[in-house]
Amino acid sequence: MQVEIITKEGLKRELNIEVPAEVVGDAYVRAYEQIRKKAKIDGFRPGKAPINVIRNRFKPEATAEIVDELINRFYHEAVREKKLEPVGTPVLTRVDVDEGKPLIFTLGIEVLPELEAIARDGLEVNEPDGSVADKDVDELLASIRHDAASLRTVNRAAEKSDVVICDLEPIAGAVEGIGDMPLSNQEIDLESPRTVEPFKKGLTGARQDEMREVILTYPENHEDKQFAGKTVTFRVVAKEIKERVLPELNDAFAKRVGMGETLLELRLSLRQRLEQERRAEIGRMQKRQIIDQMVGRNVFDVPETMVESYLKNIVEDHREHDPKADEKQIREKYRPAGINMVRWYLLYHRLAVLEKIEVSPEDTENWIKRFAENYRMDAGRAKEILNKTGRQAEIRDGILEDKVLAFLLSKATIKKGSTDN
Repeated sequence: MQVEIITKEGLKRELNIEVPAEVVGDAYVRAYEQIRKKAKIDGFRPGKAPINVIRNRFKPEATAEIVDELINRFYHEAVREKKLEPVGTPVLTRVDVDEGKPLIFTLGIEVLPELEAIARDGLEVNEPDGSVADKDVDELLASIRHDAASLRTVNRAAEKSDVVICDLEPIAGAVEGIGDMPLSNQEIDLESPRTVEPFKKGLTGARQDEMREVILTYPENHEDKQFAGKTVTFRVVAKEIKERVLPELNDAFAKRVGMGETLLELRLSLRQRLEQERRAEIGRMQKRQIIDQMVGRNVFDVPETMVESYLKNIVEDHREHDPKADEKQIREKYRPAGINMVRWYLLYHRLAVLEKIEVSPEDTENWIKRFAENYRMDAGRAKEILNKTGRQAEIRDGILEDKVLAFLLSKATIKKGSTDN
């Protein structure tokens, strides 16, 4: 076998491969023999037709078969011999083949960049104060208390913190398609951030059995395209006004929410939760800083095949929410992020090799245990689910990335008290 490598733009390579004539000849002999065993030819018993008859009738079929076989075989041999690291599927651009002659073919490929020296000295990360203030605990406790409130019917005008039970009727504007929506006995929480402002304003001050009109203009990017950018006028009848009754903050409340036997234990649990969340957020911020610095300091060409795979997934995600999304705009917007993502992927994999960082079976088992705990299931059941979804490689890769980031963080300079991102 003869192999010629021609360097093209960036990481693109052209492989010109020549397979010896005797290898091609042997492949034809095998192909004709296989065809003869199966071919049905008048005047001959199965498997007894002369080779020259098989050749005359089935040479195109034999040629197609040996081309597939030999190109696949000698492409992989060439890659091993030349120590190439191809990415994606090779593109066949030329084939010259005939019996008694060498097979000559050309493939276009992309290869991984050679990353021998990686700049990783002088990394710096910020470490802001991770303590939790009393007011943070108070705010979380107030939120839990709010969620645990009961509702009580009142005979007064609706206030900003109330829930109004309503019947809705679309009377003007883009009313098509609303007929299938539930419009009776709707709970509209005037305090909820999910309640749109026209309903909050329109129903504040309303009394039982009072009718009001609410004009709602849907945003241009509304998920339901038939309403996007359109206006609907609703006739709203307030059937019932309900106020929140907050539970008393005491030991009984702590037991009710299942976070302690006493109010003090509840507050301590909330503080621990906030501290854990704060530490996790600081850790995520530091990892982002490490990645940004590594990508910024190590600039190299990345395989277009990998960038294209990233952009394809991004486009598909956008199309799920908006089938008419502009693919060109999406690709232009996310291309820089795609290049950086691929660059970081190649960097941490190469660093893992250089620093002998590996993922052990124990690492994977611990990950699965945490997954099972988070979703409150048996570890065996969690492993079964993950095996069925084929996520083993993805999980292993995520663990490897975390271990490389932990290694880099251990070498970085920590800037205490800084909150810059």
